[in-house]
Amino acid sequence: MYVIYIRDGRKGEFLKAIRFEDVEKYHSGQYLMAVAVGFLSVYAGIKALCGDEAPERKDISILSGHGGPGFRDAFEYVTRAASRGALTVDVNYPVAQYDPHRAQSYAFVFSLTDGRSVEVSLKEGFLPLEFYDLLEKGRAGTRTEADEERLDDLKKELCDRALSMPLDDLLAVKRLS
Repeated sequence: MYVIYIRDGRKGEFLKAIRFEDVEKYHSGQYLMAVAVGFLSVYAGIKALCGDEAPERKDISILSGHGGPGFRDAFEYVTRAASRGALTVDVNYPVAQYDPHRAQSYAFVFSLTDGRSVEVSLKEGFLPLEFYDLLEKGRAGTRTEADEERLDDLKKELCDRALSMPLDDLLAVKRLS
């Protein structure tokens, strides 16, 4: 299982080991797919930037192409980027725009204060068209109770799938600087 190591404290003196289960407890449980993909994206971003070294929370900023609560909670729990003012959302970010109904990117840029940055994006095909259609029904106010139950099941299925598949099959990582 994946573990994110991060340093916290005034001088980075506290080493934290964060697992998906920790983030899942922090989150309400309604957006499990996003929590899983968000957690794995942070893991992949930190690994690409720092290797086996644990970065300091205060050194990480995030540009997120998705503003949803599952991604936000994953980023906040691990990095505290939202509460530190180091999280920016740009749904028009031009990578991983898969939703046929609206602008929404599944790409995330992780940057360190030393200038290094990487882009982590969800690979095309992970989220089925049914997922986007159910979200669109919710925005239109036409989602039925059966649709709600199917969406809940689908989010859980996608969460489990993301956590069990090889990271390279789920995410693309590109060094930006």
